[in-house]
Amino acid sequence: MVRNGLRGRKQQYKCRNCGRQFLGGIRRDKSQVISEYIEGKQTRKQLAAKYGVSVRTIERDLEGMRYVQKVSKDKSVVIQMDTTYWGRDFGLMVIKDAYRNKILWRKYVRYETMAGYLEGVS
Repeated sequence: MVRNGLRGRKQQYKCRNCGRQFLGGIRRDKSQVISEYIEGKQTRKQLAAKYGVSVRTIERDLEGMRYVQKVSKDKSVVIQMDTTYWGRDFGLMVIKDAYRNKILWRKYVRYETMAGYLEGVS
């Protein structure tokens, strides 16, 4: 197998035995790389090893994540709070991060109170 020019921005290869020409290389979904970097908490080096590319290639993939806002414990976040009831006196109070869509806190309750929400926020 030998390199045989480019098609758009993708490398083409040609088989020496049969003469067949095809696009090669490992294709990775950039949105998947970004998701694994943020939510999977994997380092650039770990992602590079997983996909078989260089760290710089992963960094180029991550440059496209302008829309992502990083959330840490030390910074302010936007939260969503809600309580869902099953029956009259059994419910689940949930507080989740609006950006990452992760549940930060939950508690089973009999009724909804402001004190319950304040406990979750703290």
